[in-house]
Amino acid sequence: MAKHDRAWKLLFSYPEMVRGLLTGFLPSEWVSDLDLSVMTRQSEGQVTDDGRERHPDRVWEVGLGGGPGSVLVTLEFQSTVDRTMAVRVLVYTAMLYQDRLRRSSAELPPVLPIVVYYGSEEWKVGEEVAELCAAPGAPRAPYQPSQRHFVLDVGGYTGPLPGGRNWMAELVRLARTPDPEVVAAELRNISARWPEPQYDSLLEAILTWLGQVHFPMHRIDLEMPELVNVREAIIMLQQVGMDWSAKLRDEGRAEGQVEVVRLQAARKFGAETAERLAGRLAEIADPERAVEVGGWLLECESGEELLDRVARLCESCANGDGAATG
Repeated sequence: MAKHDRAWKLLFSYPEMVRGLLTGFLPSEWVSDLDLSVMTRQSEGQVTDDGRERHPDRVWEVGLGGGPGSVLVTLEFQSTVDRTMAVRVLVYTAMLYQDRLRRSSAELPPVLPIVVYYGSEEWKVGEEVAELCAAPGAPRAPYQPSQRHFVLDVGGYTGPLPGGRNWMAELVRLARTPDPEVVAAELRNISARWPEPQYDSLLEAILTWLGQVHFPMHRIDLEMPELVNVREAIIMLQQVGMDWSAKLRDEGRAEGQVEVVRLQAARKFGAETAERLAGRLAEIADPERAVEVGGWLLECESGEELLDRVARLCESCANGDGAATG
């Protein structure tokens, strides 16, 4: 199992996180009749009649207020956009029902399918399985499958955050920044809002999520032990944050130098040469070398001569000698 999946499953093994998701990010009328004090995690493993295992990532059974009955909340965690998500959700629902019927003849509970998405692309996939199907025509319409699921794009969420203490809101706040220093400040705030010892393990699950999901998604190379003390994590992240900020400043300086040289090349040799030059300059990590290329613009008589010199510079840098090439 991928670290990404393990980290999300660990987070949503806690009823507090599921409760925060339901009360803080779903329409209130969807959950107003739920008894969130009655929550039981269900086995996710479902086996088809031909022996294949298919299952959602997490399943919670939530009681209904004021009487018997329950709702099955299914959770699927996605790091990539999947246009077939609606079909997958339909399959999982059918298998949950099939498993229930094997064990009991009681009435099947309603389901509330939720996809928690955290990826770099914007989620632009339909949430209704019928949207993936060809138009059936009016006589056949009543016989077509239909199911909708709810999607929460954790990284792209722009709505208001719920007030009060809400664990899902804490996660969304962390997802809004890749800066380790800001994350450290958020962790300090979280530990102050949730000082009770019974939440220590959930805080540790959040640290695991940061190390295995959040920072890798933003290409921040950060080794974070799964069971590190929160106070130690804050100190570590503050130090990493200072190093990371310095790296960003250097990268920004390099990008700025490349853009200046690209514009100068466009004026002298045209847009095509400028774009080819920018691609080669992106291979050079040292901003001082980009300045050197800017000087070559005055010496070269043609765009091809300039590109040839830059190609030799890239080769030199790749070999590790960093020698200037004339």
